[in-house]
Amino acid sequence: MKFANRELWSALPALIYDRVMSSGQFFDDEFKAAVRLAGARARIETLQTGVPVFYRDIKRNLDIMEYPNGRKFEIRFLHDAPGDQNYAVLRELDETAA
Repeated sequence: MKFANRELWSALPALIYDRVMSSGQFFDDEFKAAVRLAGARARIETLQTGVPVFYRDIKRNLDIMEYPNGRKFEIRFLHDAPGDQNYAVLRELDETAA
């Protein structure tokens, strides 16, 4: 099969990908729930080992660092810094661990 416009043909996968992803229905609800549960388990297991957890709170648009004792801090990532120094603490959050 020949296509007259090779540029259009080569752009087709990206167009399909963008349309599917923008619909928000790429993954079914069961898969999304499994991912959320796995993330929650990993957070708890990591905190239980005494290691702080870094994550993005999408609802509040914050980057968070949570310590095993329940203290949470809003942080800012420093993209050009070494891995063990790649964040700055902005403030402590008043809430308890979720």
